[in-house]
Amino acid sequence: MENQTLTVTPHQLALDIYDDMSAQGAAICESTRDIGFLRNNIFTRVGGLGIAARRVLDAAYFIVATKAPDELLDDRVYTFTADLNYFKWLMRYDSRNHSHLIAQMSTAAKARVEVMTAPSIEEITEKDSWGTISLLGDCYIERGVVYILLSGRVIKYVISPYKAHWLSLRASTAFSLSLSRAIYDRLIPCEGHGVTEWFAFKDVLEWPGKVGESRKEVKEFKKRFLEPAIEQLNDLSDFDVSWEPNAARIAPEQLKIRFRFTKKQGADAARAGIQDSMYLVLHNEFAFDTPEFERLAKNREVWTDERLEQAIEYTRFKLNEGKVTVSPKGYLFKALEGNYRIGEADRRMASIKARQIEDNTKESHSRDAVQAKIEANIQAQNEAAKAKMSEEIKVGRQFFESTDSLAQKELCNSFVSQLIPQRLIEKQGVSREALCPDNILTVNRVVADAFCSHVFAKMKKARARNQS
Repeated sequence: MENQTLTVTPHQLALDIYDDMSAQGAAICESTRDIGFLRNNIFTRVGGLGIAARRVLDAAYFIVATKAPDELLDDRVYTFTADLNYFKWLMRYDSRNHSHLIAQMSTAAKARVEVMTAPSIEEITEKDSWGTISLLGDCYIERGVVYILLSGRVIKYVISPYKAHWLSLRASTAFSLSLSRAIYDRLIPCEGHGVTEWFAFKDVLEWPGKVGESRKEVKEFKKRFLEPAIEQLNDLSDFDVSWEPNAARIAPEQLKIRFRFTKKQGADAARAGIQDSMYLVLHNEFAFDTPEFERLAKNREVWTDERLEQAIEYTRFKLNEGKVTVSPKGYLFKALEGNYRIGEADRRMASIKARQIEDNTKESHSRDAVQAKIEANIQAQNEAAKAKMSEEIKVGRQFFESTDSLAQKELCNSFVSQLIPQRLIEKQGVSREALCPDNILTVNRVVADAFCSHVFAKMKKARARNQS
């Protein structure tokens, strides 16, 4: 009998992560587990908002998406609530300035977006639907609780799974520049390698919110906004991004900008010796992760490209027949090991069946593709977060080892004097009194890593103070 597991809702998972990380004073962007929701593509067109106001919308929509009932009535208004501190953590709001938070919520509540069935306003006809909706509806704060009131019609737009993308709060809150976030919003619905549509320069000027008149000049906007935004995107996001104008020398009113981008991929494809296209098939369609790619790499002498494609074709064929009922990934490995293949007669039979059931399977395939894409994004973001944490531990260790003995002693004392490190030290069975600068990096690996993270945080805050 298979083990049964209880399903944890995204809302419960987020609360658990919040409880763990808020106790350590850690921000949502530092989480090793992803928090996010499926968001309709129309909300990537939102402009004119600063970074804090955008985060208000993200946090509000996450709460709505994770708490919305399955059945929604268009004209009914639904109320969603969240603890204020939890809401601020979701939007990575570190300030204690309550008036500023209210101002950002007010700004977000005033923002609107157009929704239509036509591809653009220029192509709309009388047969198309059009509307303009308030992005946040009614919202207020009372006794430490945030209230968000949205109509069922707006909620359906927010959480519609069609033409939607996965918005990771962990990834989106990492940005500190509003233009970086605005560009990122326009890239996340895209897949693989490519280029965006052309955007008029006058429209791009609206993306970061308020821009001074002097900085609306092309040269100044490029220096103050565009180039720093691209640099931050390449540093923090899962895209490699560049931008280009429609001409080298052109009047600002005729200038257009577009972005070229490449989705970053992990080392699994290189490790297994396969092309990017094959990596995406195995990762997205068959949920391959690092252990599966390592298994593939160990057998590459036998499991050639031809045999791999043959096994994928065979597994897909059996899936369509309903013969695979447990694990497509496991069945694929079975096909690889057994060198299974299908014949030409099988292909003709499958073609006939496919034409008969195509209409019934389109919706199912679309949902499966969205879910597989979400899992791939979550895995990639988890790997990036773990790599970032390892790098911070490394930098913290290097800084501690290079500093003088007095500074080492102060860092050690500040670590062991805090409540959370004390609990961690006790849990590892280490005596707090026995820790000193000479042994704190060697007495216990878990304690050492936590200490190096502590050093990194101290170093980061010190540099920030010096820069200000």
